[in-house]
Amino acid sequence: MRDINVEKVNLIIFARRPEISIGKSRLKNKIGKALGSNFYYHNLLRTIMKISADKRINIKLCVTPDSSIQNWSKSIFPRIKRIPQGPGDIGEKMWRVFSKSPNKTIIIGSDIPDITSKLILNAWKKLYTSNIVLGPAEDGGFWLIGISQSKKIKGLFNNIIWSKHNTLEQLKKNINPSEKISFVKTLKDID
Repeated sequence: MRDINVEKVNLIIFARRPEISIGKSRLKNKIGKALGSNFYYHNLLRTIMKISADKRINIKLCVTPDSSIQNWSKSIFPRIKRIPQGPGDIGEKMWRVFSKSPNKTIIIGSDIPDITSKLILNAWKKLYTSNIVLGPAEDGGFWLIGISQSKKIKGLFNNIIWSKHNTLEQLKKNINPSEKISFVKTLKDID
């Protein structure tokens, strides 16, 4: 088994360009557009700062809208590589990322206040012995998904209704019983 200290963690953070008119509509409907945007912006900054401090983790931002590749706030880590999410629902966007990476990859959202690099490293270690690692969310979804080899996994995000409170259970039904699944700590994500 390879040493985690030698191989960098391949982490993709899904993020929306933080501004009043973009993203997190459920949160903004609850607390207002300005407060929702401000919360999201500060949580995104905090997430990146926490994780980028650990040099064992290589971060990329997978951003929406796709124009965020050029039009990204200069205050949000301009040196971190950004890739577009592209069209489709969140499952299509995540699968696009996984299918382009021949190596182990972990995806998280940018809305997990209690995220730590230790949790990411723990998930990465589990990918050495598992095909899929999942971080359950308190609301029935998941805050983290990692895949060791995307070429072996088919239909992972098929027929998932993303707005339901049983997203994780729907996803687990799509996983072939021969695939080994591991789990990390359950956390709260902010919708």
